[in-house]
Amino acid sequence: MNGKTTMTMMLLALVSALFLASAAAADEPMRLHLIWTNDVHGHIAPEPARFMNPNFPPPLGGGASLANYVNRVRAEAARRGESVLMVDVGDFFQGTPVGAKTQGDAVVEYFNAMGYDCIVPGNHDFDLGRENTMRLSSQTDAPWLCANLRDESDGEIVDWCRPTLIIERGGLKIGCIGIITTGTVAMSFPQNIAGLIFDPMLPAIEKYRDELLAQGVDLIALLIHEGLPYDPEAGWKLIISGEDADSDQQDAQGGGYGYVQGGSLNLMEIANAVEGIDFAVGGHTHRGYDEPWIDPMTHTMCFESYGNGSSVGHAILLVDRPTGSLVGYETPHDRGTLITLFEDELWPEETMRRTLEPYIEEAEAAMNTVVGSSAVNLTRGGPGSNLVGNVVTDAMREYFDADFSFQNLGGLRADVPSGDITAKDVFSILPFGNELVIVQMRGEMIRHIVERKVRGDSGGICISGAKIVFNKNRPNLDRVCELLIGGEPLDPERVYHVVCTSFLMEGNSGLDFLTTIPASD
Repeated sequence: MNGKTTMTMMLLALVSALFLASAAAADEPMRLHLIWTNDVHGHIAPEPARFMNPNFPPPLGGGASLANYVNRVRAEAARRGESVLMVDVGDFFQGTPVGAKTQGDAVVEYFNAMGYDCIVPGNHDFDLGRENTMRLSSQTDAPWLCANLRDESDGEIVDWCRPTLIIERGGLKIGCIGIITTGTVAMSFPQNIAGLIFDPMLPAIEKYRDELLAQGVDLIALLIHEGLPYDPEAGWKLIISGEDADSDQQDAQGGGYGYVQGGSLNLMEIANAVEGIDFAVGGHTHRGYDEPWIDPMTHTMCFESYGNGSSVGHAILLVDRPTGSLVGYETPHDRGTLITLFEDELWPEETMRRTLEPYIEEAEAAMNTVVGSSAVNLTRGGPGSNLVGNVVTDAMREYFDADFSFQNLGGLRADVPSGDITAKDVFSILPFGNELVIVQMRGEMIRHIVERKVRGDSGGICISGAKIVFNKNRPNLDRVCELLIGGEPLDPERVYHVVCTSFLMEGNSGLDFLTTIPASD
């Protein structure tokens, strides 16, 4: 065999090897990195992870640590010839000084620097009014998606959102549908959402799913500000039984989020009801799932991370190349899809840190002023074990020398460790700027409020000045067995001095009948 023949055979062998390697690669699923955030609530600054250990909390790096992680993922994906999709599903700015005092501008600049592909608004993104929400949408580089939000003036999808978006990654067409919880109507001040129509979620999803499929997309992604239940097993049992959640399950939700809030279906129910959704990213319930919940009937993969900027979600979706079908997923580490943004593991990326720092420093100026102290950790829990709620409602009642005060559980947003309490701590607990309202209320109305808040589909209540005993096994609106005000049995005809928030007096949190009561001067 001469040298020329040998060289020819070597070249043929090399070509054959390359062909086989190429064929093997073609048989391997495409890897699409899905990165998501939900319920950031303005938490882009470094902060202690008090939810892990209130006394010795590990530090979280905030938005700059997230930038570090995302940069790593994008660089590695590019090196391997893989694709990345990054989304946020709402409630992104309201809840911290930097979010509220900049009216969302700081978080929008952060989102723009991060390079999100699309954003879905959440109910709290309307807290400063519709005009501010529209303004933030116009300043965001990524498109806003919302397929069930229409303008009353013309009946069309609002012009600052689009219902869907087709994103191409690695030759794959991903059709994204944005949806906001219809519970927004029951959780927002009417003036903040005036002129807006929040359509039922299921018909909107089905309509735009069909439109996207007709346009030839490979995958359907549902990006929705509505979340998974706190307990997936209990949530699934409710679906297959067709029953409503009862009060003890609601207590486990930390305030009613996760089953029905404001009459809105949760993501588990939606995934079960609508076929043809390949994967969904949810929020609103702040309930992180280490592994996706996969509906056993529709096979929709549902993802959600914890809220308040504590973590980011990351899953590698596996897509069959010939058919464009979602065939599985991988997690970036052995703990699942959720990456906690520990500062010592993800050192804050310097450019992002410098971008955010001026906003944070200006917003938090004078917020470290000590305004009180506590000998114990003030934590949130169910209605009967909510120390934060007890302190807040006691303060409301004592300040106005009232007979009774009450506060919805969902309005209490943070725990406070023992020791000094700062102005920032108080803001973290009550970030929404509600006013206190004094009303003269008959005893029968107080009973009606309590009955409404201890029924199975309610979010619970924090109180001061009363003792309530109820039986969750009794029918809704007939569960209260004992109700004392100031140590005395409630008198249905007596007029009591009552304090609550403007949010509740506007008829929110299931208390629509309160709008009939005039406030005191």
